[in-house]
Amino acid sequence: MGLSTLLSGWLTKDTVAELAERVAGRSRQSVWQRIQHRINTLPAAEARGYIRARSAAVIEDEIDRLIEQEGPKAAGNRDRISALASEMLMQSILTTTHASRESRRGYRAAA
Repeated sequence: MGLSTLLSGWLTKDTVAELAERVAGRSRQSVWQRIQHRINTLPAAEARGYIRARSAAVIEDEIDRLIEQEGPKAAGNRDRISALASEMLMQSILTTTHASRESRRGYRAAA
């Protein structure tokens, strides 16, 4: 494996992460609107599956938009971008809802 191959692989991974982050950020509000009514009633494992299922169509639409903007570099990594964006979005939402739950518990305990 030459240096150029190594650098190319490293830069591609970085690009995929950046593209996935863009997709996750753009998808967050739409996904939140789809799940907000139910997410706080689900245990963590079910919440992860629920977020993945309800976010799939939104993420795919955002990837289509990204491919229109970025062209071949995004199209060639569609599956990796999709998987990583889904994971990023799920973690972001779970972190936010977990923090919200903890703060509500703190308020209840103080009262």
